[in-house]
Order: sequence, then C-alpha cells, then structure tokens
Amino acid sequence: MRILLIYYEPRSSGQTTHVLSLARFLDQDSYQITVVLPTHLQHCEPAFLQTGVKVVLLPLRKLFWPFSSVIALIRLIRDGKIDVVHIHSQEMGLIARPLVWLAGARNIIYTPQTIDIRQIRWNLLYSFFERVLANITKVIVSVNEVDRLRLSQWGIPSQKITTISNGIEIDAVNFKVDPNQLCSSLGIEMGKPLVMQVGRLSEQKNPLDFVEGAALVSRVLPEVQFVLVGEGPLEKEVTAHIHSLKLESKVRLAGWQPEASRLMAGADVVTLTSLWEGTPYSLLEAMVNCKPVVSTSVNGCVEIVEDGVTGFLVPPKDPAAWAERVITLLSNPTLAAALGQQGRQRVQEKYSIQKMILKLDILYSQMID
Repeated sequence: MRILLIYYEPRSSGQTTHVLSLARFLDQDSYQITVVLPTHLQHCEPAFLQTGVKVVLLPLRKLFWPFSSVIALIRLIRDGKIDVVHIHSQEMGLIARPLVWLAGARNIIYTPQTIDIRQIRWNLLYSFFERVLANITKVIVSVNEVDRLRLSQWGIPSQKITTISNGIEIDAVNFKVDPNQLCSSLGIEMGKPLVMQVGRLSEQKNPLDFVEGAALVSRVLPEVQFVLVGEGPLEKEVTAHIHSLKLESKVRLAGWQPEASRLMAGADVVTLTSLWEGTPYSLLEAMVNCKPVVSTSVNGCVEIVEDGVTGFLVPPKDPAAWAERVITLLSNPTLAAALGQQGRQRVQEKYSIQKMILKLDILYSQMID
C-alpha cells in the first residue's frame, strides 16, 4: 500500500514528532511511505530519511501556497499511484484536502491534532470549513475523545470520526541524566529544585502564565529554578515579563533543544500551561520519565492526567492554582514520586506507540477493502 503523509508546522515540535513516529514504526514491508516535508523544516529531513521513507521537500506555507507547490502535490498524487493520503495539522487540512481530492485521491485521512484556533472570532468560520471538507474526507482522526465529541457537535457525521491517541516509544526513554551536562545545557545551578516546561513560546502554550506562576512559587520556595524549553513568537514578551517580575535569576529560556524529553529527566516537576491541546507529547514524555506533572485541564490533557493520581490538573489562565500545585509537589517528594510512577504506568497502558500504530494499521487496511 502506498501512503502519502503530509503535514505543516512553523517549527519542528509535536507534529514533526508525530509524523516521524509514523515513518519509523509503520511496517515498511506493508507500506511504501512518502512524506511531504515543508522546506523550512529541511533540517528534519535526515531523521525521516533514516527511517527508510521517501521525502519530498516543498515550499509550503501556512495558508497560501506557491503555485509550484500546488502543481507538485497534484503531480505527486497522480503519478505516484497513492492509495491513502494522510494529512496532519489544521493548516494542512484546510489547504491539502481539496487539492489532493481534485488530484484524484479519494482515501483521505485527516488528523488535526487540535481543533482549537488562536483567533476565537474566526471559530464559526473554521468549524464551517471543517464541516464542508469532511464531505471529501474518509476519516477524521481525533487524538482525544473531547475533540471527537466537539467535531460531532459541529455537525460532522460521527461515523466519519475516530479517536486514535498519540503514542510514544516507552522503552526508548533514558532515565539517566548527567547533572553537569544538564546544567550546562539549560544555564542553571546544580542542586536546586527544577520546574520545567517544554513547548513553543506561543499563545497556545501560554508561557506568560508559567512566568507568573514562577513568581508566586518563588515567594514560598525561593531556591526553585524554572526553565522554559522552546522558542516562538512570544519570546520577547516572555523575556520582558521575566524582567518586569525581577525573575532573571530564577527563570531561564533555554530555546529549542534537541531531544527535549532527555532534559525532562533532570526536572523535579514538569508543567503545561496551555490554553488548548490535542494529546501533548510533552506530557507523555514527562510521565514516562516518572515526572510529576501539573497541567491545565484542556482537551486531551484531562484524559492523560488523572487529577491527584498521575499528576495535577488546574484551570487554564490560573497561575495561582498552578503555583499551588507546583509547591505541593516540591514540598512533598514522596507524593511527587508516587504520582510520577502512576503517570508512567498510565502511559504504558494507554499511550504506547504500539497501540497507536496498531489502530492506524487497521484504519489504513479499511481504506482499500
């Protein structure tokens, strides 16, 4: 079976992790896989090529594509005898679905990862486009049950929507961390408690609340260090907020880091302050590292984190609640360790890469039956 995987994101993060995991773990004796990779993510090409898949680089944009990219994608569909086109991300779903349908593809699968958008005022228009494009989509894959129900409430036929949660390679996680290397990578002091968040510095991830919460924690536990791993459009605002709260010695911006999950092994608490999510890899990676987590109670996070059992959930836009839970974990190492162990067990049971790939295998086979 010939499968075409297409995705877009402005910087490599969750979407890249997800599509790369498909390239690595789908059985290449059963599938001939081609990945369409945006040219601005060309630095990711070697990782995809190492899996044995074919990579096609195209100068894709968020919503407006160069004409050459449109023609190249249509030719790829028509000349490549593609059996299934699997499209990832909202932006790619809006543009690529009508294009590949016009090129003759009929077995179209779409995984948006998240169905929330930054500009809330456009939400009705966005949901309208999702309803329209569902007519040319065989299956929409939601990565959590909350979003599956919302898609159905938008008027998309429920039989067209299935839930397949993201999964990670559990056995590949390395629990050992070199303290000297960690401190050097993150610019922090050795021997002090560390609270970490991994994610883009974007409105979705809401890093300003992380900084606000850090100020509240520091009043109670002044020795704690905080690190934001990631880059993004809010970097200047986050830096300015750190300065305004006089947290320069407390909060570090580590920028983009390769294999950020490796750095989580050195954290005492891992958090997520997002306003919306799908099934965030950062939480799964933290939990499989046996790290206690504090996450906002949005979308798929409420399915990953069982409040008080595998971590803590707090309302979005509530840095005081976030700070309270972080203080609880840092002040009670026994509780933190217990939640971390329960978190790893939950990921093993529900979010392994094997479970995700098995469900996709079944889905792909159904496309051409």
